[in-house]
Formats: sequence, structure tokens, C-alpha cells
Amino acid sequence: MRKLIYLLTVILAPYSWAQQLGGSSAFTFSLIENSARHTALGGVVIVNPDRDPALGYQNPALLNKDMHHHISLSYANYVADLNHGFASYAYHFDSIGTFMFSTGYYDYGEFVRTNVNGETLGVFDASDYNFQIGFGRDHTDRLHYGFNIKFLYSVYEAYVATAGALDAGVNYHNEEQLFSASVLMKNLGVQFIPYSDNDIREPLPFDIQASISKKLLHNPLRFTLTAHSLHRWDNSYVNTNTRNKEIDLETGEIKNQEIGFGDRLMRHVIFSTELVFSPNFQLRMGYNHQRRAELSPENRRAMTGFSWGFGIGVKKLYLSYGSAGYYPGISSHYFTVHKDLASFRKRKS
Repeated sequence: MRKLIYLLTVILAPYSWAQQLGGSSAFTFSLIENSARHTALGGVVIVNPDRDPALGYQNPALLNKDMHHHISLSYANYVADLNHGFASYAYHFDSIGTFMFSTGYYDYGEFVRTNVNGETLGVFDASDYNFQIGFGRDHTDRLHYGFNIKFLYSVYEAYVATAGALDAGVNYHNEEQLFSASVLMKNLGVQFIPYSDNDIREPLPFDIQASISKKLLHNPLRFTLTAHSLHRWDNSYVNTNTRNKEIDLETGEIKNQEIGFGDRLMRHVIFSTELVFSPNFQLRMGYNHQRRAELSPENRRAMTGFSWGFGIGVKKLYLSYGSAGYYPGISSHYFTVHKDLASFRKRKS
């Protein structure tokens, strides 16, 4: 295992630097959360293994034998009537490990097609797709690792692009200490086909994430701290259209927004907590500082950056809901259904 981690570090170090220099990337939809639980906890959940195969969608190291024959279906009413859907299924082999098969679609609706003179020519659709095969295995009783292989497909009107990517994750889970920690590298890959013959191949949204989680003893509270974009310190967006602009008295030019050390640091961090009353009832809350700092207006931040949700077991179904604030009065709504398909066989027998 040490050799594997060392090899991945050597390979990814120059690649992450190249991604940082790229400045922008395509296929950013591959970073969007894929279940109600992920939404409620701030958008990134890569620790705390469970029976839900949707966890393996973000971190394949969380795939485990308890997910055998489990299926997870999610639907999201995102912002501006955008619709997302996800499906994940897991199957475990005792001598090999746990496999996961997932798919995700992102429907952006219809757009009006016009010519250079503004004349309407009709409408067109835009959508993205993510197809994944994941594999997770136990290295020891507490240390687990996994990989996701992705095929990304994007179609905007007549423009089509494809890409391939790899996720690699490691998870440490100590059940006795109620502690879990993970490290994950996402979207290591290349674009196969650019949107146009004249376009260059764009980089993928590479990301390095790390997370730690601790549940209190004899208490339902579980706290999680997640860091993202660890390969790039300056993860901030400077709003050049801010209303409260400052003028340089010497040059007369407008000063750009300055972001301090503390603010830059916080834009890498997501705080989340869960009230785990039982395996069949949980309340969830999260805070994503980058969303709040970059998406909310200056004078009215409201609930931007905050998220919440719950999970409840009903008649062998586990239902989850998650909502995240992206702008005052605008929130996403995620619904997830998790089911053990083996229960059908048991009932029939």
C-alpha cells in the first residue's frame, strides 16, 4: 500500500501543477454532488462509510461489502430549473472487493437558437453525462482504498465532447474511536474529443480533497471538516463588478478586491455536522464558505452557503432530502432513495 501511495504521489505531482497553470477546465459537472446527503453536508462527502453506494460516486474508498445489492437513485431540482439525476448500484465479491456502477445526467433545458442578427431559428438542448465504474477494497480492517473510472460525455446543440478520468481515494475508519479520515484525488484524465475541431483539448477539473470526521461517544453529534482544492492555494474568485469599488487616489484607477489570508484559507473548507439518532433517522447541516463568499450579493447574503437535510428509513427504503443555498431565495432540492435489492429475494423466499 505504501508503494501505491508513493507511486500516485509521484505521478500526480506534476499533473496537478499543470492543471493549476491551465487556469480553467471543462467537464466541471463531474464535481457536482450526486445525492441528498452530499447536498445537505455542503457538497463534498468523502468520509464515513455507509451502506449507500452513492458514497462511492464521490470517493471509491468508501465502497464496502455492506453495499452488496444496494441501489441508490437521486433526483435534483437545481437552480434555474436545471435537472440532475443519478443512479448507483454496488455488488461485492468476497475474494476481490466491491464494484459500483453509476451514471449521472445533467439536463440544462431548452435554449433559443438565433443567428447573428438576433432572428430566432428554433430551440436546442444542452446536457452532460457521467458514466462510472468504481472499485473498493479493504487493505486492513481500518484502511481502505478504491478507484473510479469515468467516461464523460457532453453535448451542447451540435457541439459534442468526451473525456476519460480517474479518481483514487484512501479511507481510514476506526469504528471503536468513531473516527474517519480520507484523502481523494479526483478527475485525473484527459479530454478525448474537444467541442470543436479548432479547439484545443482542455484540462479536466482536477481536485485534491481531504476530510476528517469524529462522532461523539454517547451523543448523536458527528462533526466533519473537509478541505478541497488542496493542489491550488489561490482558489478565490475576484468580483470585478462589485458595487463598493475603491478608487486609487494616486492613479485614479479602480482597486481590485483584495482577499486576505484568512478568507483564502476558508474558501478551501467545508464544515458539516450530523445528528445520528439511529441508522434510520439523521439530521444534517453544512456550511460552504466559498459559495457564500462568491455567490451571495454584497449587502444580502441570507442563507447562501448553508445547507441542510435529513434521512429517514421507511419500510425498508431509506429516503433523504437535501437543500443548499446558492443565492438569497434560490436553493437546490435533492431527493434520494436508497434500497437493498436483496430484501426482495428474502421476502419472496
